[in-house]
Amino acid sequence: MSKPQLRPGDDRDILAAKFEIESEQVLHFKNLYKLMHEWLGEKGYVDPEGMTDKFESFYFERTIASTGNQEHRIWWRAHYIPGNSNYVRYFLKVDFQTLNAKSVEVMHKGLKFKTNKIDAIVRIEAWLQLDYNNLWKDHWLLKHVDNFFRKRIYKNFREEHKRELYRHAYEFQQRIKQYLNIKTFEPQPKLFQHRLGM
Repeated sequence: MSKPQLRPGDDRDILAAKFEIESEQVLHFKNLYKLMHEWLGEKGYVDPEGMTDKFESFYFERTIASTGNQEHRIWWRAHYIPGNSNYVRYFLKVDFQTLNAKSVEVMHKGLKFKTNKIDAIVRIEAWLQLDYNNLWKDHWLLKHVDNFFRKRIYKNFREEHKRELYRHAYEFQQRIKQYLNIKTFEPQPKLFQHRLGM
């Protein structure tokens, strides 16, 4: 099985959704991280090797000497194969960026808690990948009908998968916004985790 990665300029990779969430507030970043990780696991997403929930493919952290504040860049790559298909794969690209992160203490119900004041940015792209293992593209006969198959015969199935992946991405976005207490456009169920890590 091929590792989930984008194939630049290849029309077999179709962008289904793209969004960015930015929030500057006091929050426990690890709890947001955990919430997102659990959502992916619940939906059946796995890491690039297709075996575990180790989505992280890149981690960078630096401390600004003059302020002591931290910055982070973290990349997650995850995929989901609907119905164990050997033709269709959902690929999520999740990039975290934090700016001016610093430890702070807050009072909650008369108790002091350590948490973070942080400007967190989460960028998410959801890609529908067709023929993700290049089985059609590399086949001596199928490669001649691959384009016709994708654009004509498989068109309705492709659009249905694109809608389903969009629903996944939208639900993911809503879950993050709910945790961050950012206004959403539809009522959301009560989270098991406390908002902002409290």
